[in-house]
Amino acid sequence: MFSLKPVEGKAFLDREELLEELMCDITTTSYAFYGRRRIGKTSLLKELRRRLLAEKDIIPVYFSLWDLVDFSLLNFTKQFTSAILEEYKNKINLKIKSKNLIKSSISLIKDVVKELKLSIDIKETVEILLSSNIKTDMEKLVENCFYLPEYLARETNTKCVLLIDEFPDLMELQNGAKVGETLIRKLRTISENYTHTTMCIAGSIKHTMNIAVFSSTSAFYGQMVVREIKPFDIRYVTQLLNMSLKLPQDAIDEIYNFSNGIPFYVQFLGKMLKRKEKVTLEILKSVVYEFIHEEGTLLFKESFNKLTSKEKGILIAIVNGYSRPSEISKELDADSSVISVYLRYLQEKGFISKGEEAIYTIDDPVFSRWIKETVILN
Repeated sequence: MFSLKPVEGKAFLDREELLEELMCDITTTSYAFYGRRRIGKTSLLKELRRRLLAEKDIIPVYFSLWDLVDFSLLNFTKQFTSAILEEYKNKINLKIKSKNLIKSSISLIKDVVKELKLSIDIKETVEILLSSNIKTDMEKLVENCFYLPEYLARETNTKCVLLIDEFPDLMELQNGAKVGETLIRKLRTISENYTHTTMCIAGSIKHTMNIAVFSSTSAFYGQMVVREIKPFDIRYVTQLLNMSLKLPQDAIDEIYNFSNGIPFYVQFLGKMLKRKEKVTLEILKSVVYEFIHEEGTLLFKESFNKLTSKEKGILIAIVNGYSRPSEISKELDADSSVISVYLRYLQEKGFISKGEEAIYTIDDPVFSRWIKETVILN
């Protein structure tokens, strides 16, 4: 069956070589993944978590920054603490769902924490992290939050693997103002003392991953093994489609060319084609058209409309074949310095990438086609 959600287990395809590497090294080495949106990073993290759960004395903790509704630093520490306790509940005899603890009264939290078979300092740490009414220094709160997995791993003689999805969004957390790179640097300092904990982080936007991890000025530079998550090649697109469909090769080739091997789009087209009694190349082309004009509009229109007129103009220029700043400036009749600023904004938002010889491309080929067919041609 085709799924539009992250997949794991039998539905998980490809990435086997990387997963084998991770299973060998992840308890001693931290990793950083990057790849465009919808490429399958979350599926990879969840499949890694599934496999690690089968290993003795390894506790994987998956946490996605995209699951946060409230981006306050205080809320993050509570939710992150809850996720850690949930994974460790069997090791520390936690009898109540940890996600319910953050909604509980302080008295209930104290009663539960009192029963934990942990040292006094960790009990106090958990109580502070979960109790919003306890006044504490925010810097100390962050320290306690990120030291907690290490404390628990040492107490239970386990290895903890933190799987943090959309890691750069940590810089978007608010404590009056955005905490920015300060939090990342704090985490780097804390992680230097980890002996029982490693991290596997992922991010969609290369620009923000550069700030957090990849560039020579970033806090985690040289501290993690970096791996790019790439699209499926034609072999795995074929395998995925043939799980539920019988398609002629020209149809598979058409899907591959349209999707550029991005799993989400392959899954979505497969789901739409599953409703057809017979699939020919012509039927496929009509389904692709339907996807672009209906599903594509749902996926892209809101984010496109939030852009400034200058940003929209730049994206349209790139789709029309103007890929260098000088070409875009001429096409839009705008000063090159102004265009450079907006090109940087679009990079920061994850819409475009800068290649060799200052050539800019739109990261998502389906988004590019949507612009062409629904914005330019209309």
